[in-house]
Amino acid sequence: MCPSSGHLWKEEELNAMYIDDPVKLLKKVRDLTLMAVNDEQYMVIACDSDGGIGSKPYDTVKVPEEILAQFAVRVPLFELVSCGAKPFMVIDCLAVEMDPSGEKILAEIKQYVREAGITDDIQFTGSSEENVPTVQSGIGVTILGLADRKGFPVGASRGEDQVVCVGIPKSGPDYDIHPDDPDIVTLRELIELRKSAVVHDLLPAGSKGVQYEAEELARSVGKVFVGRPDVSLDLKQSAGPATCVLLTCGENDLHIINKLVHSPVTVIGELKEPGV
Repeated sequence: MCPSSGHLWKEEELNAMYIDDPVKLLKKVRDLTLMAVNDEQYMVIACDSDGGIGSKPYDTVKVPEEILAQFAVRVPLFELVSCGAKPFMVIDCLAVEMDPSGEKILAEIKQYVREAGITDDIQFTGSSEENVPTVQSGIGVTILGLADRKGFPVGASRGEDQVVCVGIPKSGPDYDIHPDDPDIVTLRELIELRKSAVVHDLLPAGSKGVQYEAEELARSVGKVFVGRPDVSLDLKQSAGPATCVLLTCGENDLHIINKLVHSPVTVIGELKEPGV
């Protein structure tokens, strides 16, 4: 029994393999760290941080704590959902005091991740700054998830797949970003895309821009990204807190993608075999 939570640990659930050297069980895939916890599953680890964003005197981008919270947890959560992992733990490291800033941030984080199935208080842990007065906001978020090793979806793209951007790349301070912006892909849309059989690879775009992520995606599956010359998006613009995601699918399935989401859908190129 775990005394602090009341959760009962069943003996049969603890009979996993004994881990002697955890380093040997680790590997990196894109921005994710994977740990093989048994023969069938990976623990998937994703993290992100934000600084200078909030309502404190020395914050560069002025937003309420609730918006900071959503965007801080959004990036690692999107990374896990995109790869097919099931999130189960949120670790929040707050470089602000708990009362009042931290309480507002945590309440919004807990509300936001409910849609991804994280609903129990035992699924949250973290810390705050209670020794030094803070004049600038900072937060780091790590999320843990579990994924089947056999069905791990990274590398599912095929030659001639279309590379599609769902949402518009935006980042502060260039843009005034708000969670309700119709140009920003939503968590619900991401979940629906991941469930769709027509979506091959799926990953959020970040601060390095859409073009970088498309090229990395192509490289990870042994292909080359060939961009369209007439794309209206700025492919080098930072996508900030994962305001858009990239996916690959067959050309004949593009109409299905458009039905799954309300956010803008833009075909930015396709995958080709090297040397073609």
